[in-house]
Amino acid sequence: MSFDEHSADYSEKIDRALNVVGLEHGFFFEAKVRQILEARRRIAGDGAVRVLEIGCGIGLLTERLRPLLTSVWGIDPSISSLGHSAAPAGRLIAADGLRTPFADESFHLVIAVCVLHHVPVDQRAAFLAEAARITRRGGLVLLCEHNPWNPLTRLVVGRCELDHDAVLLAEPEARRRLTAAGLSDVRSRYVLFFPWRGAVWRWLEARLAWLPLGGQYVIDAMRG
Repeated sequence: MSFDEHSADYSEKIDRALNVVGLEHGFFFEAKVRQILEARRRIAGDGAVRVLEIGCGIGLLTERLRPLLTSVWGIDPSISSLGHSAAPAGRLIAADGLRTPFADESFHLVIAVCVLHHVPVDQRAAFLAEAARITRRGGLVLLCEHNPWNPLTRLVVGRCELDHDAVLLAEPEARRRLTAAGLSDVRSRYVLFFPWRGAVWRWLEARLAWLPLGGQYVIDAMRG
């Protein structure tokens, strides 16, 4: 689908869909940033880390990552969405995740957050093969996706007009597809069990990460 028509009020549309669970968009971004920073620890070395977000939209996650990681880039096919971003010029590029403008092994960490369920099923293999191609050896491809086994997640997705074309994929499918793309050492965890902030809830969520009932899941795999 094209997100051009949604770029001007993207956040408002997401927040309306989330009203049913009493949460705002920022709550989900906080959880994703924590997971991305934790995954970064799997990458060897303490030097500069180049990160690419595929499907960055209006740059909300990219902007949150920039102060925390060394070099963060974003691509999205929606020129209108990129135009609504406050990101510095040159770090957001209009490009499709199926055909990125980068050389082999350009990034240490390639992420796609709530993107793959918008990619047509018959193009998902090509999408992940491209993500693997531009990931350095020893680097990671990381996905975050809605958990279709969670009834509240299905309710929110059903209410969100941005997701009218979404075909959700469960964690086992994501795992198989990452492996088929030539990636290994796959690690996954379920997140967003509780609608509350705080260290206690994060501690408890970490211990439930194996349970396939979280609102979303995060899965990453290494390029050998």
